[in-house]
Amino acid sequence: MSAPTVPRPTTADPPKTPAPVSTDDASKAKKSITKLDEVLAMVTKALLTLGGGALIFTCVNVTRFGVSHEIPWYIAWMLDPLASLALITVLYVDGVLAEHGGDYKPGGWPFLLRWTAGLSTWVMNCWTSLYPDGRFHLVPQKPDAGGILLHSVAPALLILLAEAATGYRKYATRRRGELTAIIAQFESAKAAEREVAQKRAREEAEREAAEKREAAEREAAAKREAAEREAARREREENARLENERRKAEIEAAERTRRAEIEAERERLQIQERAAEIEAARRTTEAEIEARQRREQWELEQAERDREAKRQAEIAQAEAQAEALRKEAEAKAEAERLKAEAEARALEEAERAKRQRALERAAARTRSTSETGGARASISAGRSSESTSQNGAALVAVPALAASESEGRVPREVRAKQRDEAERYIAKCELSGLTPDLDGLAQHYGKGETWVGDRVRAAKRRLAEEDGFEDSVIADALDGFTDDNTSDSDDAAGAA
Repeated sequence: MSAPTVPRPTTADPPKTPAPVSTDDASKAKKSITKLDEVLAMVTKALLTLGGGALIFTCVNVTRFGVSHEIPWYIAWMLDPLASLALITVLYVDGVLAEHGGDYKPGGWPFLLRWTAGLSTWVMNCWTSLYPDGRFHLVPQKPDAGGILLHSVAPALLILLAEAATGYRKYATRRRGELTAIIAQFESAKAAEREVAQKRAREEAEREAAEKREAAEREAAAKREAAEREAARREREENARLENERRKAEIEAAERTRRAEIEAERERLQIQERAAEIEAARRTTEAEIEARQRREQWELEQAERDREAKRQAEIAQAEAQAEALRKEAEAKAEAERLKAEAEARALEEAERAKRQRALERAAARTRSTSETGGARASISAGRSSESTSQNGAALVAVPALAASESEGRVPREVRAKQRDEAERYIAKCELSGLTPDLDGLAQHYGKGETWVGDRVRAAKRRLAEEDGFEDSVIADALDGFTDDNTSDSDDAAGAA
């Protein structure tokens, strides 16, 4: 037997370096992704449009199929939309999940739902073409080939487009991933280039900063050494000068000792005098400075007091002007108010006088008509003229009421009219300043004192509360006065 062959170890190929991606390639990849998205959107719209059209096309035959099997039409039409929507849903969901990539593969239940919905829709739609005689056979006996073809086109196109859309979505998803990888590679390269450029700029800046720092340190060290040398030289020169001066001083010391003692005493005296002069000058200067400071302080305080006084005077003047203006405005406003009130009172008095004159003329005309036996008769005919004059006004202001003389019940409208006429009569007397004849009023309407008292209160309340009642009463009085004048004129013309 031959020795078993030992498999040779395979060496892994070195990783391939991806080709660099240019800006043009990245731009083309972005445009391709946009185009793929548009194509996928177009496929989805076409699938939904075809599904809706197939649903509408097959709904009629399926509804007729359900109605022929004794299902009401308002229920039978729901069968085809249910099956078609189930088919559209499973086809659309499978396509979308395939579009998102991954290892998705439709399992048994989606497969069963797809074929059950598709076959049921197709069979119900083609039933009359498969079995035109209405009898079921495992193998159709006399099928209508044209009808089968006609009713099979829409479901077949829907299913095939959905399957094709799944392939389109898978390819578009794979291609989109490749294009996205190209764009990511391009962006990564750009980011790497930016990072390298930033790193190079940082290194260059650090190098320049280090060079500047070293140059500054060298310059500082050179300046420090020069300063140290200059200080040592000055120190040596100073020491030599001091030594020379010390020697000269020692030589001259003996010679100046005696003169120094004499001069020292004299200088001491001069110094004392000079110190006294300086002290006196200092005190004088301090006194002058203090006096000048006090004078400046006094001038500042005086200026401040002057400014404050001026400001207070201006404030007082402004307040006085404001007070004068306010009083003038108040006086003017008060004058305007008094003028307006006087005008209003004058208008009110004129209106009241006008109304009073009208009422007096109406009352006077009424009394003269009653005295001369005019056309209007007082409802207090049973009373004497003396009683009438004592009451202040006759009841001629109340027109005669055309009430029924029957013993039956007075109608509601008549009673309302009686109440209104009585209240208007009392209101006329109140406005004219006359005393109404309440007894005559009660006798005229055949009422009691309670009814008359209610009318008096009602007339006063209406005058106080009811808008337009007073004007209506005055207008009635003026109309009556005008009518009386007209009738008198007519009578005078007839007598002439």
